[in-house]
Amino acid sequence: MGRSVDKQNYVVWFLALVAATLLFVGGPDNYTLRSFRYLWGGGHLFCFALWAYLYVRFRAKQSFFRQVGEVLVLTFILGGITELIQAQIGREAAWQDLGNDLIGGLLGVVFFAESRKTLSIWQLRFLQVPVLLLFFWTLLPTAKVMIDDSVAFRQFPLLSGFETPLEISRWSGSVKRSRDHQVTFSGNSSLRIALTTQRYSGIGLKDFPRDWSAYGAVRLRVFNPDQNLLTLHFRIHDQYHTSHKNSHSLGYSDRFNTSFKLKPGWNRLQVALAKVAHAPKGRLLDLTKIGGMGLFVGKLAEPRTIYIDDVMLIP
Repeated sequence: MGRSVDKQNYVVWFLALVAATLLFVGGPDNYTLRSFRYLWGGGHLFCFALWAYLYVRFRAKQSFFRQVGEVLVLTFILGGITELIQAQIGREAAWQDLGNDLIGGLLGVVFFAESRKTLSIWQLRFLQVPVLLLFFWTLLPTAKVMIDDSVAFRQFPLLSGFETPLEISRWSGSVKRSRDHQVTFSGNSSLRIALTTQRYSGIGLKDFPRDWSAYGAVRLRVFNPDQNLLTLHFRIHDQYHTSHKNSHSLGYSDRFNTSFKLKPGWNRLQVALAKVAHAPKGRLLDLTKIGGMGLFVGKLAEPRTIYIDDVMLIP
């Protein structure tokens, strides 16, 4: 029995050290599968739950509530230091990570501290249930992106048809966007985009299957509800463009750029991927590692609205 406990302790210490190391070493980049990025971020929960468990074993003679207080204070301090260090080594510091640290620390105490057994069952449940709810609440975004990543790979080469509510999360931008059920090209939904009068206003596709090399063109449908023409700019870049944008001065000439005049009603926009590949100056754009696709307008005199639908790759 003693040996099995010792082995268990060694395993826990090993996992705790590995988890702490991974807070600073390795990890996904912006082009890693979104589900993995979110799961990796959840590592803060796992790491601080392990360290809290080890700490309360070390402080076993203290009362339960003393252990809870100490774990919260230490987790806040160490979690804050961790975020500051990450910000200095090229990682992203985030309040959300600090929140996950605190939830992980609470998990380690209220579910695994021996001192919890000094509480009545109702007192313990009163503490455990909110912590458990917080735990599942922090995992909800991860569950959503895992579902949408699965849908995205099943839909491919359709990049977005907006038939499922989570597809909007694949797109980024400062403009307001929402699924619309009144204006659609195919299916029951499109994406409504409220363009503003900012210098550049638009959205970008950021999460999607990135190997487009087996296809001949990218096509999408855009609806212009106004009678006036609208110039819509369209860009595609690969991962090289983003990772090297600060090391050379190519910028605009290192990606694919074009523009379309949107007539009233539905417009079919289509670009040959062979043309995309040959767009950068002095190199080929890597169609196996597409970084993103953007739709935007120049400075408008007044806000405009457009709708997009049926964004897909075709042979």
